[in-house]
Amino acid sequence: MKKIFIFVLISLISCGQLIKQSPQKDYELIYKNLTNAESLENPVQKDKLINKAYTLLMQRQRELLKEKKSDPTVAALLAYYYFLKGNYQDASAQVELAQSSVSGNNPLGVIIQARVLLATKGKAGAQNALDIVKSLTVTESPMAYIVTGDAYFLKGDYDKARDNYTKALLLNRELQVVAANRLESISRIKTLSINVAKVSDFILEPAMTREKLAYLMYEIFELQKYIATAKPLDANFIDLEKSQYKNAIVSLRGKGFFSYIQGSVFEPFMVVSRGEMAKIVEDFLVLSRNNEGLRSKFKNESPSFFNDIKSDNEYYNAMRLAVDMGIMSASLSQDAYPDESVTGLQAIMIIQKLVK
Repeated sequence: MKKIFIFVLISLISCGQLIKQSPQKDYELIYKNLTNAESLENPVQKDKLINKAYTLLMQRQRELLKEKKSDPTVAALLAYYYFLKGNYQDASAQVELAQSSVSGNNPLGVIIQARVLLATKGKAGAQNALDIVKSLTVTESPMAYIVTGDAYFLKGDYDKARDNYTKALLLNRELQVVAANRLESISRIKTLSINVAKVSDFILEPAMTREKLAYLMYEIFELQKYIATAKPLDANFIDLEKSQYKNAIVSLRGKGFFSYIQGSVFEPFMVVSRGEMAKIVEDFLVLSRNNEGLRSKFKNESPSFFNDIKSDNEYYNAMRLAVDMGIMSASLSQDAYPDESVTGLQAIMIIQKLVK
């Protein structure tokens, strides 16, 4: 009996050492968490998976530091993590670390490099992104097909984009939801009443920022033309010098938009949530109809129309108003998801509904 116990103990120790020496399973779990997070709409579940992946990555990083080693796979996974967080600068830094390894380019690192290029350069970076992805020896990757599709999408070649998204979908692996959403994007852009080329750099944005939203509102859709009575607000934000879209922000604020932003900072690079997007919708409806009563139309509604927020939530009236007007929609489970980030295509479709 004693001999059996000793054998089991030795076996357990050996397995533990093997896991430490070969963290492939950990990497696969991290990658799975990140791809699942990218496919989710629920912001709480998305953040949970992203944070879980980050915790595992930091644990592995500490182990590597103790051993005075580096691992291109860890760097590539961190690049993916930062990409999903919208931190493209840190994502690029991790890509460089992954590619500086003596073992050569990490396939995931190469793909993230192309994705960051598309996210930061838009149409101007599409051809470079294609060239980067073509250098891969591994082609049967859903993410490789998606980034290739994205590049063609931005170039306006929707047939090639559709082909690549379909390939990603048919692989029957990770990111199927992302591929399906991209295919839907192609079908939906045909309904746009504006020149798609004008918004090509924004359509595939995974998360819109305040400054980019202001540009769409002012320069592309010209919401200011629909305002019945302007209700100017203080536009003396101290952080607008960093934004290339300063004029659009100041002009819209002068009409009465962004009424929910208090204080001296605009935070142009902040990601726009569904709740904030609903506030934009509320501003437009109030200003275009000169009806302040719309800001409290559903203030004390009981029971709550949504399952995930109550009528005293700061976004409730705006979300309820947007849904009631058919500008935005609740989920099939009747959730509002006010904290979920708004993609570029979603922002474009919502604004278009306002001016129809």
